[in-house]
Amino acid sequence: MSAQSAAFRSSLNAGSALMAAFFAGLLAPLLVVLLVLVGVPFGASVPVGIIAGALLFFFLVPRVPANQVEYLRGKSRTPFVLLALAALLVVVAVGRLGVFMFDPNLKQFSLTPKIDFMVKHTCLSGYVSAAVLAEQGKENIFNLSNYKSHELDAVLPAVEPLERDYYAYPPQFLLLPKAMLSMSRDFFTLRAGWYVLYVAAALLSMWVVASWVGGREGAVLGVLTPVVWLSLPTLVNVQLGNIHLLVFGLCLGGMISFDKKRHALGGAMLAFAILAKIFPGVLGIYLLVQRRWKAAFWTAGFGALYTVVAFWVLGEKPFVDYITSAVPRISSGELFDFVWNFTPAILVNYSPFGVPFKLQLVGVQFADPLAVSRAIIAVYSLLVLVLAVAVSHRLYKREASGEEGSRFRLTQLVVWLALMSLSSFRSPFAPWTYCAVGGVWLFAAYAPFLRSGAKHLVPFILGWFVISIYGPPIVGPMVAFTLAAQTVLYVTGFWIALKVSAPATAPASVPVASVQQG
Repeated sequence: MSAQSAAFRSSLNAGSALMAAFFAGLLAPLLVVLLVLVGVPFGASVPVGIIAGALLFFFLVPRVPANQVEYLRGKSRTPFVLLALAALLVVVAVGRLGVFMFDPNLKQFSLTPKIDFMVKHTCLSGYVSAAVLAEQGKENIFNLSNYKSHELDAVLPAVEPLERDYYAYPPQFLLLPKAMLSMSRDFFTLRAGWYVLYVAAALLSMWVVASWVGGREGAVLGVLTPVVWLSLPTLVNVQLGNIHLLVFGLCLGGMISFDKKRHALGGAMLAFAILAKIFPGVLGIYLLVQRRWKAAFWTAGFGALYTVVAFWVLGEKPFVDYITSAVPRISSGELFDFVWNFTPAILVNYSPFGVPFKLQLVGVQFADPLAVSRAIIAVYSLLVLVLAVAVSHRLYKREASGEEGSRFRLTQLVVWLALMSLSSFRSPFAPWTYCAVGGVWLFAAYAPFLRSGAKHLVPFILGWFVISIYGPPIVGPMVAFTLAAQTVLYVTGFWIALKVSAPATAPASVPVASVQQG
């Protein structure tokens, strides 16, 4: 303990205190939730959480990466205060969410208590309900009407006062909710536990990524963690419990594991991510173009293993229904027919597929909007594929020439994030509520590449702001705002990936401290 005390005293400064307080402030409330889950009274859990937070702070201060401390030491007072304010707001917001996650009746602790959808929607309900339906072995888990059936309410987990979501993922993903059901059959217990796991895993993944990048670039990325968390897409992912953000973390963890020659671990992570959301398959193209055969083999191997295990656990029906019913309807957009029938769904959909339906809301007519949507998404998918091949080959040549270091690792990270973000919008229904988080993380990763001057910094901040919020609740302005935000996500994704992957045109790294002070 004396050695820890000495390390704490020698390491304590404004920068280390800020980052340690941020992590401790997010993790300590998770302990409170866990204690309440196991039966400890709330009144007794809170003091334990406060003590745990203090101990975490004491433990973490000496372990804040030196590059982050050095970077923060060079910042002026205004950016530092703004970063501290962002960290405080995140800790308060996530802590309040913990109360709402434990008791859904306390909607005043949700992010947006007055928005009914945000209060009642829970993606986890769809995951768990599908796992229960698969256990029964009678119903098509991809038939959305099953999740609104009063007859099946007696079989499915009770979720009131929340609303039950539907399931539209590959059957292999059900291994996760099946494992959760083995721990508890009570949905609200699972919901609170999922919140704890979600926050901890997301925070860990961001820490791992920044540490892997290293150098000044990794320091900037690590310090921007509170800013990433402050964005609405990140916080909304936490509240809704959609796997989307964690899939990004799994993918990045997998790619970093491959870089460290831990191919089995990387394959296990990337394969599950691909089977959960499909869009991470774009990283499979990256591996093949770069001739990373061992990484591709381990990914394919674990994909096959998950499939065999899921088939053994769930039986053949979910797989048959997925291939014969879900895949054709997802590809055509039929599974998401509410996308073109329900105005709020049309507005929140950030997929190129939804553009014609948005334009119809403001008077632009199409003889067959569905045909136009399919044509648009086909062209978009082709462009993403071409981009994936091009940037993968560029980075392959750069790495073959001996390029390495923190700057090159950041370049790889930016390309991975851009490809995943763009690929995630290929789905006919890609709601802002969780899909925009890839763009938010991409902007943060690109920040160390920013050049100094207002002409670079102002558009960057405006772009981040536009994708991090949702527009006014009026149809006309909302159509304009969401189309603008979508354009920002698409254009910056393509532009940033091409920009950083090209050695001749890659922007010079500039200390972000000087950028923000200027």
